[in-house]
Amino acid sequence: MSSLAERLARPEVLALEPFDIAANNAMAIPDAIRLDANENPFPPLVDGALATNVNRYPEPQPTRLKAALAALYGVEPGNVVITRGADDAIDMMVRAFCRPQTDAVAICTPSFSAYAHFVRLQGARLIEAPLTAGFDFAADPFLAAVSGERNLKIAFICTPNNPTGNEVDPNQILKVAAALPNTIVVADEAYLDFSTTPSLAGDAARCPNLVVLKTLSKAYGLAGARVGCAIGEPDLMAIAARSLPPYPMPSLSVDAAVLALSPSRRAVHQERVERLKTDRGRLAERLQGSPIVRRVYPSGGNFLFLEVDDAPALAARMRSMGIRVRFRPNAAPGGVRVTIGTDAENEALLNAFGVTCEPSSPRRAEVIRDTKETEIAVAVDLDRPTPRKIDTGVPFYDHMLDQVAAHGGFSIVLDCDGDTEIDGHHSIEDCALALGTALSQALGDKRGIRRFGFTLPMDEAQAQVLIDLSGRPYCRFEGEFAATSIGEYPTQMTRHVFRSLADSMGAAIHVKVDGENDHHKTEACFKAFGRALRDAIRREGDALPSTKGVL
Repeated sequence: MSSLAERLARPEVLALEPFDIAANNAMAIPDAIRLDANENPFPPLVDGALATNVNRYPEPQPTRLKAALAALYGVEPGNVVITRGADDAIDMMVRAFCRPQTDAVAICTPSFSAYAHFVRLQGARLIEAPLTAGFDFAADPFLAAVSGERNLKIAFICTPNNPTGNEVDPNQILKVAAALPNTIVVADEAYLDFSTTPSLAGDAARCPNLVVLKTLSKAYGLAGARVGCAIGEPDLMAIAARSLPPYPMPSLSVDAAVLALSPSRRAVHQERVERLKTDRGRLAERLQGSPIVRRVYPSGGNFLFLEVDDAPALAARMRSMGIRVRFRPNAAPGGVRVTIGTDAENEALLNAFGVTCEPSSPRRAEVIRDTKETEIAVAVDLDRPTPRKIDTGVPFYDHMLDQVAAHGGFSIVLDCDGDTEIDGHHSIEDCALALGTALSQALGDKRGIRRFGFTLPMDEAQAQVLIDLSGRPYCRFEGEFAATSIGEYPTQMTRHVFRSLADSMGAAIHVKVDGENDHHKTEACFKAFGRALRDAIRREGDALPSTKGVL
């Protein structure tokens, strides 16, 4: 008996022969002499990473990216088809399964406009099932709207919904899939990273008529790279992929996605998502006080949906201020969708809506540092004490950096993927350099900071740390350690850590430590440095703490 995918697919798609891409065979031997694809053997005349392998065609479904996406979403590589963003996956599904003028696709309204666009482009029939008055999705009304349709091939459900932001109960989607066994139910989870709703990716990997769409455009900041995927039962995915071109993914996009999904980046990505969710709540509260906003809807995305008075006047004002938002009158009279932006962008938006707010100057920074030995991502926020999440690969060093942040009163998220199987040296030193660079960037022009010192006793040990955020790097370390290591942390690296911090921060750091217990002495150094930082970075106004007029 044929599979559901074979029964639903367009006959033209089933008749298609797989692309004869000999490059797939060449990929099995990385050093193969590639004379099969009529490529230019010379790299392009551009500098840097842009020149890397772009004269060669990429894999049709890049193995390393497929593996990374499968791991990210908790499925097997065979469940994943990589596409140029989720939009391409929508188009792929419609082209693979819908015959013009014969087959139908059901969508919810209001929802993402691309569904109807690709259905009409294919010439398929469109069935619209309205959401509730509050834009919620419910299985029973949806099923009632599509009842009696024999050739319903696909049903698209956006979860959370775009443009309204409503979260969708996964059980309601599963109910639709169970009630329509001969229809492919596509759950578009483009914004799910910003919601509290669990993913259906695992269900899609097992269910023959459920597909989940994902994208790296939103939570992973790769909108310009156009990277997404469809997740489903392997046979269904293999047939759907026949409608893709032979080389759908540019090499540069593949490289960017693989780097973005590396383990060292995950913690910072998650911190960004949490920050956007916090800012979403803060922005919603402020916009509710706008004189022109009638309603702010709850949102599970990285955006808010509003209903406003006099949308044309608001549009004119937005244009004059250089702010772009999406007006959605088809969703609701005066409907506007606004994306959560940076602090400065959010302040400009509030001003456009007539909400006054004090200008903020957040002291945040994110730094990526990649070498042959380490891949490091670090984010710091000097004006809030949490979160503190550190994984350098050296547990005692994690504890020391956590002490710096805890006593310094700032947030740090740091992840390092390094060659600790050889030695901890590279990871320890490179993490200090990355952290120092992040602290320097977060301080900005240093206006208002105190700039200077601290001494800290710890049991029998005493550490003195003097710091000057002068812009001039200098390190002086006085102290010796009898033990060669504490756990996996070499004590000799303590001197190197403070030198690396001084160099990358552009600071003068003087450390003096004495005592009997090397654990206490080491911990005292890091705690004292944290306390010194707390004093030095504390704001006391907006003056530049220098008679020279520059730091």
